[in-house]
Amino acid sequence: MVVVPLGLRLAPLEEPYARRLLLAARILQPLGALAAIASFLVPKGITAAVLAAGWFVVCAVAGVAGLTELLQSRSVALGRLLPAAVLGFLVVGGAWLVASRGGFNLGYSPSVVELTAVHFHYAGFAATLMSALAFATLRTRVSGVAGLLVVVGTPLTATGIATGTAALTVVGPILLATGLLTNAALTGLVIAPSKRAGPRWLLTISSLAVVVPMLLGVDYAAALVLPIPSLDLRTMAIVHGDLNAVLYGLIGLAGWSLV
Repeated sequence: MVVVPLGLRLAPLEEPYARRLLLAARILQPLGALAAIASFLVPKGITAAVLAAGWFVVCAVAGVAGLTELLQSRSVALGRLLPAAVLGFLVVGGAWLVASRGGFNLGYSPSVVELTAVHFHYAGFAATLMSALAFATLRTRVSGVAGLLVVVGTPLTATGIATGTAALTVVGPILLATGLLTNAALTGLVIAPSKRAGPRWLLTISSLAVVVPMLLGVDYAAALVLPIPSLDLRTMAIVHGDLNAVLYGLIGLAGWSLV
C-alpha cells in the first residue's frame, strides 16, 4: 500500500486523457488501500472480497489509464507499451487479491492465489515500472530489451507456477531475472552515478538488493521441475518476497521519486 501510490505518481504516461485517469486512480487510492486493509481484518469470504474490490477499483482505473495511453497515441512503441503494461499488471494483481480474500482458490492452493496477487503488485507493477523509468531515461536498445523481458517474464512466471508447466516454470523466471538484473545494472551503473546523493544511494541499494532474491527465485522455480536443491515456499516468500518488496521495490521507487 506504499509501493503503489509511489508508483502511480511515477508512471510515465504522456497522453492527456490517460494522465487524467491516472490522477483519478491516485485520488481513489487511499480509500482503496483502506478497503484492502479492512479485507484482512475479516475472515475470508464474500465480505472480504467486497472490501478487496475497493482496491481493485483503483487498479482498474489505473489499468484503463494505461490502455487509454495506447489508444490515444495509436502506438505500441516501448515508451507507451511499458507504462501500459505496468498498469495492466496492477489490474491483474488487484483481481487476484479479490480472489484471495474471497477464498476463491480457482483450483490452486490458497498460498498460490495470495502469492500471485503479490507477484503482480511487485514483479508486475513495481519492477516493470522501474524498467519503464530506466528506458524513459536512457532510451537505449539494451534498456528496451530489458523492459520487454520483464513484461514477458512476469506473466510467464505466474502461469508456469500456477499450471505446473515445466517449460514455463523454468523459462519465465529466467526471462524475468535477466530483465530485472539487466535493468538493475543499468540503473546502478549508468543512471544512479549521475544523480545527487539521495537518489543515487537509494537507486544503488535497490539495484544491489535485487540480485540475490532473483537468483533464488530462478533456483526455486527450476527446482519445481529439476532435481536441484532450493528453499521451501515459506522461506522463499520471506527472502525473495520481502527483499524484493522492500529493498528493491520500495527503496527503488523512493529513489526514482527523488530524481
